[in-house]
Amino acid sequence: MSTMSIRKTFLPFALPSISEEAIEEVANTLRSGWVTSGPKVKQFESLFADFVNSKEAISLNSATAGLHLCLEAIGLSENDAVITTAVTFTATVEVIGYFKAQPLLTDIDPITNLMTIETIQSLVEKECKVTHGNLIHKKTNKVVKAIIPVHLAGHTCDMEGIIEFAKKYNMYVIEDAAHAFPAIHKGKMIGTWGDFTVFSFYATKGITTGEGGMVTTENHKMAERLRRTRLHGINREVYLRPGWYYEVTDLGFKYNMTDVAAALGVVQLKEANYFWNRRTEIARTYRRELQTIPGLKLPVEDENGAHSWHLYRMEVDPNIARVNREKLVLELHKRNIGTSLHFIPIFEHSYYKNTYNYFKEDYLNSAFMYERILSIPLFAGMTNEDVKDVINAIKDIV
Repeated sequence: MSTMSIRKTFLPFALPSISEEAIEEVANTLRSGWVTSGPKVKQFESLFADFVNSKEAISLNSATAGLHLCLEAIGLSENDAVITTAVTFTATVEVIGYFKAQPLLTDIDPITNLMTIETIQSLVEKECKVTHGNLIHKKTNKVVKAIIPVHLAGHTCDMEGIIEFAKKYNMYVIEDAAHAFPAIHKGKMIGTWGDFTVFSFYATKGITTGEGGMVTTENHKMAERLRRTRLHGINREVYLRPGWYYEVTDLGFKYNMTDVAAALGVVQLKEANYFWNRRTEIARTYRRELQTIPGLKLPVEDENGAHSWHLYRMEVDPNIARVNREKLVLELHKRNIGTSLHFIPIFEHSYYKNTYNYFKEDYLNSAFMYERILSIPLFAGMTNEDVKDVINAIKDIV
């Protein structure tokens, strides 16, 4: 290691930014007596719908719950298949497995690491056939009922192309926007493109409720179903129930958001643009300072809109840089700088590999990315000194 000065405290790759106003809002909610789903949940849903210009917003205790309920709402079954990407968090694929449906994985674009029309068509040509206007998975004879594009790190997928493709084959589009708040695609916020859009408010996301998620949709009937199934299939929400009577009309789940979480979300939403502007500023500083270093491939701005900059992912080429990815991670850690990896491709996980017989050779771009990618610190609470520490450490190592 060089003689450069080492940070005295550890800098994680992400931290939530919780203001005193948010703490006070949560405290007031605790004092109110409404700690589960109540008025704050309703307020948060209304504000969020307005923010992304959606007709409907349904809060949940996680984005995973949101993805699950969306697939339930479209009637997914073991006779169906769903297309998604090989490079995503396990939740995107695990919810397909809840229904014993078949997850079909596309490879990724080597530049953006996103699913594209080209990667979708490559998958379809190899694994599907067309029968009566529907895509059929040749190996299992299952009907491809939906497609789940993933807006990775805040860079948006080609939604026009994906929606056009889905309509051609009678498929629903469920956007995994866990990384895409508040991203914009072609002048329109992520939240109203697909049939459903699912957001995450996990601790490291653009805004947080600790744990939590939101589904937006323009379909009132589907929204009402999600509201029932998120809380045991009960047809009247507790907060709005005029008396003691209710009826269970659907098989439901326990996926509701609490007022405590929503209170934090209400204030986080007010601060969302500040958080986004600060992350964008840091991302552009990284590019300005690191772009001339040989062997580093940096993320690009989203040419189709506004990148949410949820993550700053870069690839390390061991053939050009002085170090490989593992060495860089180790040396950054020695300098008290944290990193992470987004994501280990789905086909690398033993459960998915063994259950669905995925082979790395079918996902060459994803496998190539996995050998080189890492995420460096990027969150609104980083100081300018924090940013300098990261830049100087990478320059010193690489």
